[in-house]
Amino acid sequence: MPYANCTDFTVSHESYTLLSCPQCGVVYTANPPKEADTARYDKLEQKLKLGDSPAGLINRLYYYVRIRTLNNKARIVENQSYRTGGSLLNYGAKTGFFSHRMESRGWKVTSIEKYHEERLFSLEMFHHRMYDVPEMDQFHNETFDVITLWHVFEHCYDPHGLLDRFYNLLRPNGILVMACPNINSTDAKHYGAYWAAYDVPRHLWHFNPTSLSSLAHKHGFTLMHREKMPFDSFYISVLSEKQKKHFFPFLRGMLYGLYCWLVSLVKQDKSSSIVYVFRKRQ
Repeated sequence: MPYANCTDFTVSHESYTLLSCPQCGVVYTANPPKEADTARYDKLEQKLKLGDSPAGLINRLYYYVRIRTLNNKARIVENQSYRTGGSLLNYGAKTGFFSHRMESRGWKVTSIEKYHEERLFSLEMFHHRMYDVPEMDQFHNETFDVITLWHVFEHCYDPHGLLDRFYNLLRPNGILVMACPNINSTDAKHYGAYWAAYDVPRHLWHFNPTSLSSLAHKHGFTLMHREKMPFDSFYISVLSEKQKKHFFPFLRGMLYGLYCWLVSLVKQDKSSSIVYVFRKRQ
C-alpha cells in the first residue's frame, strides 16, 4: 500500500513512491534503479574528501563527531560481543575508518566494499585491503565473531539472501550489528517526504524497530540489544531543512535535532537511527 512519495534531492531529482507491506510492515522504494546503475546516484567525491585534515567549520564538526561515533561503535561491538578482540566482518565498509579503528584495537578485520574508489582510499590511507562484494563467496562458514553494517542494510538489493549469508558466516553465538534509519522517529514524522533519511533511490528499504527485528528473526537471529545513534538526529534534521529550502537550515536543523535527541532519551523507539544487535540462534 502507498506510504509516501519522495524525491532524490541529492543527485537526480527523480521522484519515487514508497510502498508498505501490510504483512511485515517493511516500507520499500518502488521501481528503484537496477543494481548495476546505482553508482550514478552516489556522490563518492564528497565522502572521499573527508580525510584527516578537513577544511571548514562544518567538515571539522563532522570530523569531531566521526571520532566520537567510531569510539561509540567500538564500545557497542565489544560490550555486546563480550570480547575485546576477534574476527570481524565490516560489510559496506565505505572508506574504512571503522575498520581501521577496530584493527587498532586488536581485532582481525575483513572489509567488504563495492566501490573501487573507496577501496582504493582505504588502501592508500590505512593500508587496509578491502574485498569487493563478489569476493565474499570465498569466505568459509563460521568464520566471524562479529558482522557489522553501519547504515548499509537499507541499501541492499537482496536483504533475505544477505541475512542468510551472514547467519552462515557467523560462529556460534556470533553477533550481527546493524544501524538503520528509523521511519518511526520524531524527525521522520516531522519532515514527512522531506526527511533526508528516506534518501531515495539509494535507500531501498525503510525500517522501524518492529519490522527490522521481525525480518532478522525469520533468518535465525534474536534481538539482544538496541540503542540510539546520538548524533544522527542533528545531521538528518539539518539535511531535511536544506531539502525544504528553509532559511538558516543549519541552525534550524540543529535546534530541531536537539529536540529529537531529548525525546529519544525518554522514547528510544523515536530515535532518528537505531543500532540493533542480533545474536545467531542455534
